Amino acid sequence: MKKLLLLALMTVGFVAATSLPVSGNTNSIATANTATTASSTYVWTKVLSRNHAVAYHAKSNSPVYLWNATHTKRLHNLKNYPNTTWYVKNSVVMQNGTKKHVYYEVYNYGNASDGFIWRGYLTKGVNPSQNAASKSIVNLSSERSLQFFQDNLTTLASLPQSQFQKLISDQVAANLTKDVSDQKLDAMAKILATQDVSTRDAAEKAGISNPKTTSFTVKQVDPKTMTGYYAFWAKHKTTNALKYYASIISSHVSSAADSSVNGHYGLYVVPDKTAKSWKPEVMIVVD
Repeated sequence: MKKLLLLALMTVGFVAATSLPVSGNTNSIATANTATTASSTYVWTKVLSRNHAVAYHAKSNSPVYLWNATHTKRLHNLKNYPNTTWYVKNSVVMQNGTKKHVYYEVYNYGNASDGFIWRGYLTKGVNPSQNAASKSIVNLSSERSLQFFQDNLTTLASLPQSQFQKLISDQVAANLTKDVSDQKLDAMAKILATQDVSTRDAAEKAGISNPKTTSFTVKQVDPKTMTGYYAFWAKHKTTNALKYYASIISSHVSSAADSSVNGHYGLYVVPDKTAKSWKPEVMIVVD
């Protein structure tokens, strides 16, 4: 009986330890696992940008880390910032395997340090060691709002193409109530964007039924025709970069689909990782 009880306790302990995201070392098991699991793929499935910043601080002095956006590189150890108040810039749902975790992108005063951390390692409120006059909520100035908007445009563009496209496609689908996204047309758009093939051949490769009798409209969007990021920010005064990307792509999909027969569309979107114009490459197919 004692052996069974001990085995049960060991099993529960193992499940609890391995259910934590790899953001830091909370015990010996997490320490042992960090080296082998830190490189696991973390996929962004949802992002929420904020127009005000809420204060948080570390729950303990344990060595927990701020990571880069793709969760592949440690940036800062919170153990080295015992007196720091961190402000939340964005909230991101990251999926690692079958588990989803909410990460906060945080920055400290002066925006000298920034990174992503699992929210379970933080406690809401100003760090108790700081001046009582420190603000628990900071409304962003216009200058800081624009800076964060640009930061968010860059962060999204730094994600792998598949994650970048999925986030945008979900938002575009929410924007367009009349038109319907189609996975085979997505595949066709990718083939047209990455291979030197005809429209019909691309349709056949994508597994589309009756490609010879289907009427396709193919539109490779010229970045020059896209609304500039500053004009969008000046109108909306938001840090929501995903909204900007989805808005400019939705308008082009909508115009292409207006003359389509079925109102189905496919997308292939490649982020601009080099320039500061933040205008992605977009291939659209509608039928």
